Amino acid sequence: MLTVTSSLFKLEKIEIEGNVSIPDSEILNSVNHHLGENIFMIKPALINEEIKQSVPVKEVKVKLKLPGTMVISVEERKIAAALSYLGGFVLIDSNGVVVRIGPELKGLMVPVITGLEISRAEKAKPLVISGDQSLLEKLKEVMKFLSPMNAELSEIHIEKNREGVSFFIYTLDGYQVYFEETGIEERKFAMLREVLEDLRKNGRGKGLIDLSQDMPVFRPY
Repeated sequence: MLTVTSSLFKLEKIEIEGNVSIPDSEILNSVNHHLGENIFMIKPALINEEIKQSVPVKEVKVKLKLPGTMVISVEERKIAAALSYLGGFVLIDSNGVVVRIGPELKGLMVPVITGLEISRAEKAKPLVISGDQSLLEKLKEVMKFLSPMNAELSEIHIEKNREGVSFFIYTLDGYQVYFEETGIEERKFAMLREVLEDLRKNGRGKGLIDLSQDMPVFRPY
């Protein structure tokens, strides 16, 4: 009982670890109201949820150090793609969560997503798409397999029609890749990387790589 009520164990300091692009102040703003509380009454799970509600972090670990310090370790979300929005860009991670909203890309080597209309974009929250939210789920699958190639892609275009959903991918060096939603398979993207390596190495020229069939087909421009 004395431990619970003693002023010796009041939270007096919060330390932040693991953040690179997110300033300490942004994280502290979401938890500073706990300063002065008894450290034994603080629930790490609650701190975790409070941070994730407003700060774009993937993981949060909370440790309490006696007599009055809380250490918060975070893992930031990695930007995987950008979408045009209100004259600027929304930057999302591979799970479709908004990491940042800004006026420009500032040299980020990530593809720009086209073909989707944003209904709502709020930092640390999943992106909301107008019309068909399932398109974001399909995009997340594609981004997962394309993540090793992010730095060499310029655009991922999504097109919905009566037959389903089609994807057009454009590389920075001039190749175009086409596939349909039924072709979102890990093995096909592994084959795509092999095909691109062969085309570049042997100077076969630019063209379209069709992944809609069982095996990739290259059609020169």
